[in-house]
Amino acid sequence: MTDLMPDAPGLPRPSRRAILGATWTAPVVVAASAAPGYAASASATLRFDTLTSYPTTWAGRGPTRIETQVQVQHVWAANAPTVSGLTVSVVFPGSVAAGGPAAVDGKGWTAGSVTGSAAKGWTYTFSYADTLAPSASTAPLTFVVGRRDVDQRRETVTAYAGAPQAPTVTATTTRSL
Repeated sequence: MTDLMPDAPGLPRPSRRAILGATWTAPVVVAASAAPGYAASASATLRFDTLTSYPTTWAGRGPTRIETQVQVQHVWAANAPTVSGLTVSVVFPGSVAAGGPAAVDGKGWTAGSVTGSAAKGWTYTFSYADTLAPSASTAPLTFVVGRRDVDQRRETVTAYAGAPQAPTVTATTTRSL
């Protein structure tokens, strides 16, 4: 049903029902179009529960190995995705670490590449096979790397953790290695 507008003869005026219908449907369309953008932007947050390194396996004048323990947590947040494909990289100063493969212990953890040099430091990379739900932590990762035959000194070890669903986070520990 349409009425003619008194000041514009011959032009149809929308019915009251059409105006009310448009008023009630417009907010629903706006709200529905905003929801997918929010859902796509949700990401996970990681943090280090544990990062510690210390000298071990003493022989002769000092330690011959460096043992490191790492554990990563997926911080709880509403609507946070499950984390998979977690990678951890740990960087040792070349002044104390000898490079070479790492002996790895930890459920779900596997050793990846070892890159670097004595001049630039050694980066050890590890992958975690299991998934992490919000508020869950990885199984502890314990690994041992060779240590150069030098006197113990205070050094900083830096670790990075990241996954496709979460930005990379960093932690450091400074100890006598």
